[in-house]
Amino acid sequence: MAGLHILRLMPEPTAVAMLYGQQQLKASQESMGSGSEKIALIFNMGAGFCDVAVTATDGGVSQIKALAGSTVGGEDLLQNMMRHLLPDSENIFKSHAVKQIESMALLRVAAQDAIHQLSSQISVQVDVDLGDGLKVYKVVDRAEFEEVNKEVFEKCESLIIQCLHDAKVEAGDVNDAIIVGGCSYIPKVKNLVTNICKVSEVYKDINPFEGAVCGAAMEGAVASGITDPFGNLDLLMIQATPLAIGIRADGNEFIPVIPKNTRLPARKDLVFTTIRDNQSEALILVHEGEGNQAAEENHLLGYLKIIGIPAAPKGVPDISVCM
Repeated sequence: MAGLHILRLMPEPTAVAMLYGQQQLKASQESMGSGSEKIALIFNMGAGFCDVAVTATDGGVSQIKALAGSTVGGEDLLQNMMRHLLPDSENIFKSHAVKQIESMALLRVAAQDAIHQLSSQISVQVDVDLGDGLKVYKVVDRAEFEEVNKEVFEKCESLIIQCLHDAKVEAGDVNDAIIVGGCSYIPKVKNLVTNICKVSEVYKDINPFEGAVCGAAMEGAVASGITDPFGNLDLLMIQATPLAIGIRADGNEFIPVIPKNTRLPARKDLVFTTIRDNQSEALILVHEGEGNQAAEENHLLGYLKIIGIPAAPKGVPDISVCM
């Protein structure tokens, strides 16, 4: 619609990893090639998502070792804060009348401002007139905000631990912790990441709001065949699948063909068969998602229909699925 030519898709943490890898490559070149493998954990939390990646960079090669993600994000923090400021807000504004929508918008702005201020202040005073005699006056401190969002931060913590486990990396082996996204300035987020990774501070050489864009621009330049005399595009980026890709089997079971965190490029084959005698057709539904979920809970990527299967008892024909 916007006239953009899409070259390829990549997860945001992978784009950040590409920028980080380029920075490490440049540092290695400036030090005449000295240096060792650098392990970085990338934590990316936006409005409606939280993504984590573990990357290993050595010389001119950067590899994504593991990816983990969730739909938890800054919007959850905001909604919890709104409920904290006005506990019965969902019932008060349930009719969605124009005035109620305006009041809800005022409450949302007040909650958002409070969260922003709590990133640099210990406490904040919220004083907002929502109209129709409804006012909110409350002093909220940082500890209160963190307690209100305890479950959100616990989910973030579990994602980091899961990603380190999938990457087979010990927390103490992480050299750099990189935080990007709209929630990067929240003190609890910083403390969460640095404490788990056992680093004293977050990596400061990547702008939290520009890291993914810069990495994506580099990937776009490489994919377009652009040459760079300064060597900024000499990095070899080895990516991984953020989710498992597989097919829907009988009984709504999701069978991964390419597991999550498989190094790219990849090719996998699995052999399936028929479920009825003399079955002449088979519908192959391709899904993307977590390997432990039912097929319908995952994202449907597409489908294909196989026709002309020779008549045979069920379980005899071999149907090879290659991805």
